[in-house]
Amino acid sequence: MGKRYWEVDAVRGFALFSMIAYHVAACMVIFHMLIEDEVFFSIYNSIWLTSGAFVFISGTALVLRYARKNRDLPEYYRSIVKKAVFLFAIAMGITLISWIADILIFDGTGRFIKFGFLHMLSVSMLLAIPFLKLGKWNLLPGLAVVLIGIFAVPLLHDPGWLYPLGIHGADFMDFTQDYFPLFPWFGVMLLGVGVGSILYPKGVRRFFVPEPGVIGRLLAAIGNGNVTLAVYLIHVPVIFGILWIIHLITGIGYL
Repeated sequence: MGKRYWEVDAVRGFALFSMIAYHVAACMVIFHMLIEDEVFFSIYNSIWLTSGAFVFISGTALVLRYARKNRDLPEYYRSIVKKAVFLFAIAMGITLISWIADILIFDGTGRFIKFGFLHMLSVSMLLAIPFLKLGKWNLLPGLAVVLIGIFAVPLLHDPGWLYPLGIHGADFMDFTQDYFPLFPWFGVMLLGVGVGSILYPKGVRRFFVPEPGVIGRLLAAIGNGNVTLAVYLIHVPVIFGILWIIHLITGIGYL
């Protein structure tokens, strides 16, 4: 069984911390405790970098999974499928909960999560399976998907049902939350697979990394896959609940 590399978990932990900061700001906007000024948008724009780091390192983790399955390729692929299906089931649960919340709290405006971060991550993991054998050459299709997602897909608006790819109408973003289309994000995962294949060929680290300090160990602990998922799932309801309590006690903010 392969060992965990603390630096990979630490990058994931740092990205998770950054996501939490973003969601605190986003929830404060929902409660009208924070206005969408330049400060807010500077935080908002940073989520693309931190989300990119998370997706990139998830691609690298697919390479590390190879070692943890004792280099048994069928089991290697099955483990990825199992994890992806599990994450997609959770993602659909989030869609259902956000849809119900939209009806109960916002009178059914249609502003619920249609294809969010976990949707994208799980589908990207499945799509990455046939690319894994390309190893470092994933850098080429990865870059292509990113460039297409940035420069070509935004020019397309029909058919709207292809929104998981990034194709949607002009008002789509007014009626969804936490939107992460496969173009360009699947490309970011392929870039992570490519770099991971170079730095960790067949799941084995090929470079020196010093032992982590206190902060490194903390980030690595939070960035451990199971811990990360638990924190990711509960942090938004916790933030929302805390802000709701503050609103009830102080009268600050409103929905």
